[in-house]
Amino acid sequence: MADTSFAQQVATFNGVLQEIEKRVAAGEVGREAVADFKTSVDDLRLRLWSILGTGSANDYRAFQERFRLRRAKEICRGLEDDLQAGALSPRHEEMGPLGKAAGSLASRIATLAR
Repeated sequence: MADTSFAQQVATFNGVLQEIEKRVAAGEVGREAVADFKTSVDDLRLRLWSILGTGSANDYRAFQERFRLRRAKEICRGLEDDLQAGALSPRHEEMGPLGKAAGSLASRIATLAR
């Protein structure tokens, strides 16, 4: 990738987007995958706005950290709300590993906050 120009990368990205759009339109891609893709595009859009608005690499790194933390907080709160409302089944096989990861993260944050 180091030899690829930015213009070539943008052209490749646009080509990939067109292919994804065709697959979605043809019904080849499930709703969950489209939602995941939308989240990725939203993240990319916000990161690009940040790049345009920052003056240095350090500013961008700080933005990325804040962005990741805020997004993680939003996701956690959304999951909690959905579980409370019964909008998300607690029987997904991912629940156990998610609970462990969330607990481990909470412990790490508490340790670092001391």
